[in-house]
Amino acid sequence: MTKSSPRAIKRMVSTVSKAVAVGALSIAAVAVITPAASAASGNSTFGCKGYWYSTSFHGYCGSVTKAGQFQLVAGCDYEADYLGKWRQLSHGYSGKFDYDECTFKVSQSHVRYGG
Repeated sequence: MTKSSPRAIKRMVSTVSKAVAVGALSIAAVAVITPAASAASGNSTFGCKGYWYSTSFHGYCGSVTKAGQFQLVAGCDYEADYLGKWRQLSHGYSGKFDYDECTFKVSQSHVRYGG
C-alpha cells in the first residue's frame, strides 16, 4: 500500500474538480444552444394547413375542399420570412405541397388561398 502526500491528494482533487466543472459547463452550453423541439399548425385553409417545428415548416393538405392556388408562408426569426410559390391544387388533393427551413427558428406558418 502506498502513502499519498497531501500535495498529491490536493492536485488530484483539483484535477477532478476542474473536469467536473468543464463537463457541467459543456452540458449547459448544449442545452442553451439546442432549440427545444416544438410542433404547431396554423388555421385550415380549404383543407390545407401550415405546420412548423423548431426550424422547419411545410404545407400539407388533408383533402382540398376548393380547388385553386395555394401558397405556404412562414415567419422566420432574424431573417426574411418565407413566401412560397403559388401552387395549383385540385379538389380532393391530399399531401405535402411545399416545405423549407429557417436558419434559426420558425415562429409561424400558414397557407394562403388565391382562387
